Amino acid sequence: MGDKIYYSTPEDQLKKLISQNLTIYDQDHALAGLRLFGYSNLIKSYRDPYILKSDDTIMYRDGVSFEQISSLYFFDKALRNTVMASMQDLEEHIKEIAANVIAQSFGVDPSSYLQYRNYQNKRKRKERFSLNGILHTMNEALTTDKEPIHHYMEKYGSVPPWILFKSIYFSTIINYIDQFKMPQKKLMVSYLYNSEKLGLSEEALCKLMMDTLFICMDYRNMSAHGGRIYNYTSSNILRSREIFGDDEPIPIRGLSKLLFVLSLFEYKNPYSRLSRTLETELNRHCKIFPQDITYLGQILNVNITQEDRVWISENINKFHSLQHCSGLENPKRISLKDAQQAGYVPCKRCCNTDK
Repeated sequence: MGDKIYYSTPEDQLKKLISQNLTIYDQDHALAGLRLFGYSNLIKSYRDPYILKSDDTIMYRDGVSFEQISSLYFFDKALRNTVMASMQDLEEHIKEIAANVIAQSFGVDPSSYLQYRNYQNKRKRKERFSLNGILHTMNEALTTDKEPIHHYMEKYGSVPPWILFKSIYFSTIINYIDQFKMPQKKLMVSYLYNSEKLGLSEEALCKLMMDTLFICMDYRNMSAHGGRIYNYTSSNILRSREIFGDDEPIPIRGLSKLLFVLSLFEYKNPYSRLSRTLETELNRHCKIFPQDITYLGQILNVNITQEDRVWISENINKFHSLQHCSGLENPKRISLKDAQQAGYVPCKRCCNTDK
């Protein structure tokens, strides 16, 4: 057995961090953070880029501060929350498209659309994601006393797919789509992608759809369980050679891979939301801790450039540091430099006068 685990107070944890060469500029603020979020969440999960290990000893690199590690924690927390929101948005969209495809193909009564012969029977490692397991789950859901399924069964004696799928986990829906026969998969991708714009065949789009959904499922699960997002890489691959016909695989990984596959959907909200958060949080963290630019650029596979960003609107000639200042209508975020070159002047209410 390994070393024993002992409880320590936030005060003890702070003393330990100081003894490990971690700079702490505001001890009261650090204690408050440890009490609110916990040592394991706030420090242990995000310290790796900043430490030197020797045998069983951990020491922080010179100049690394508590504030720097906690800023990385909040950076990742914002990403995690946005990934979760984006995946929930995508889930609703995918379920609606799948329901539309199934209703078009097999009708709206479960006795028709849940027939075994409508689908493939792809072998799965987990029984619940086999065709038998999925159909069992869906048939069980029909017997629930929860709304709106119960209402439809009571009133109509039937539940259409767009109602049934609301109660089915996203992971089950993704594996269900994977059991679609090719005509239904091709119908799915016709709703999800612009094949002419992407220049991809239906078969390639079907592969892209399934790779994308399994990658999204990984990120959704990681977010739901509070895992690190900024340096997470899905175990599911993107078959770029088969999909795009490239001689070499597309050199993207981690969060960049998620953003790339999301950007190919016609429905852009999940991509746009996550892209905005990544840009905002990178700009915030790296402006305070520019020493992290190289590390985060490599991990996220992005080119990080430091610049101030402001909000503008077509109806006024002022730029703003706050998105909702002065009743901005349809605000757009651009660089401070571009705003100044376009003739915008700083808002006296929300911008510092030195801008």
